Amino acid sequence: MIYLNLMRHAKTDLNNYNGDDFERPICKKGILKTDAVKRYLESKKVSFDLYFCSPSVRTKQTLQCLLKNKSIKNKKIIEDYNLYDGNKENFLLKIIKIKNCKNILVLTHEPQISYFLNFFLSESNCSKKLRELHPVTSSLISIKFDSEEWDSISKHNAELFKFIDPNKLLKQKNK
Repeated sequence: MIYLNLMRHAKTDLNNYNGDDFERPICKKGILKTDAVKRYLESKKVSFDLYFCSPSVRTKQTLQCLLKNKSIKNKKIIEDYNLYDGNKENFLLKIIKIKNCKNILVLTHEPQISYFLNFFLSESNCSKKLRELHPVTSSLISIKFDSEEWDSISKHNAELFKFIDPNKLLKQKNK
């Protein structure tokens, strides 16, 4: 099995927004929600072999929150403009060339996440559940492929594996 994990960037700070979408920073609430996801992943001992990240400020800051207190020098991090400008097909062509990685995290934006979910899962038996998913900021959605190689992933061997909603994690923490 191999896993494609799609994470939406953290909530942005619209009060300090200067009109440049690429430069929008994340806000304190975004950091809090991302930290909740980080703690959840750590509690489940989830680690990623490779990180793809949109080069926007908010996605890079979200990745920094996820990797806080971890050795970044040993992490494979690839910034990819295809994740910002919406060229999803080019990004998929990169994924199928990956070798020796079983668990990939893609930190990106909407509508890219919905595109990947629909591309791989719209015809699956979880299509009803897929319509109910709302990739809120800092959420993580994992697609599991019944394959050992990225060049053989398709909608025919994909299934929704996990949806991590940071809002639910924070509510559980506050109970």
